[in-house]
Amino acid sequence: MELTPIFAIQANGTDVTGHIAKNLIDLQFKDEDGNVSDELTINVYGDFQRPKYQDELKLWLGYKESGVFYCGLFKVQTSERTDNHILKITATGADFGDSIKQKKSRSFEKMSVKALCEQIASHNGLTLNSDYDDVFISHQAQNNESDLHFLKRLAGELNAIFSIKNNVLVFLKKQKDGKKNDALPEFFIDANKVSGLTIKHSNKLLYYSCKAVWHDTKDNVKKEVVVGSGAPQLVLEGSFKDKADAKIKAEAKLQKANQGIKSGSFSCAGVEIYAGGKLTLSNTLGGEDDETYSIKSVSHTFSSSGWETSVEFEN
Repeated sequence: MELTPIFAIQANGTDVTGHIAKNLIDLQFKDEDGNVSDELTINVYGDFQRPKYQDELKLWLGYKESGVFYCGLFKVQTSERTDNHILKITATGADFGDSIKQKKSRSFEKMSVKALCEQIASHNGLTLNSDYDDVFISHQAQNNESDLHFLKRLAGELNAIFSIKNNVLVFLKKQKDGKKNDALPEFFIDANKVSGLTIKHSNKLLYYSCKAVWHDTKDNVKKEVVVGSGAPQLVLEGSFKDKADAKIKAEAKLQKANQGIKSGSFSCAGVEIYAGGKLTLSNTLGGEDDETYSIKSVSHTFSSSGWETSVEFEN
């Protein structure tokens, strides 16, 4: 059955779908993994009134036959008119409020990473989705940095997925027990049903272990801990609080070093799929690339030609 692509847009709570549809050249919604704000771009023609800075836009995409899905809330950043009759509107995800960007200094003591994230989420009026209840910190300092920068830094140290979408602070493990986290949304793609599929194998060195080394000031001795086994081995030197902290950071370092050995992209008819989720690919040539990947970014483009989705992924 052939499906009919549709979209819906609200501006400051008012449905403007019909007005935009009559004047639409195209619209693009870019969904980014991590802490990069999502972006909505709308190009319209004719006598179309400019929106105001910070006007709120809500977007839905889908099909007439099966319904739509909510893409998010965006705030207008710029509007640009060309040749006196084409207007380009750019809006970014509204989840990054002023409070989360304000610099502050504080410390978090003897708590789980999930509890730390819960404090920050609550302070910024966000709900939390985190599975770091079994990872503990003895001390974590936030020195003259915003909550956004602090969480980005912490996510880098732990190789975590961090994003803020639709008023939810997401802080999840990329891997559990050596495989992609089952808590992440999973999408299944048949290589024979997409276009422009490209998969690149890099010549990055694959590490099998990581050794964390630090100086224990209490015992005044050099200590080390190894995660994984075999060579080649990464060496991570730092000021770790204890053996548990060193092990957590070493595991994250090893995971991060081995990311991006395979990367790729494809386009397909419009589909509901999210950056940060898992992509399970099947029916590649000889099955050589049939596996589960991490989705880096998703771009949805809607125009008179229909609705197309483009995906970038890596492993």
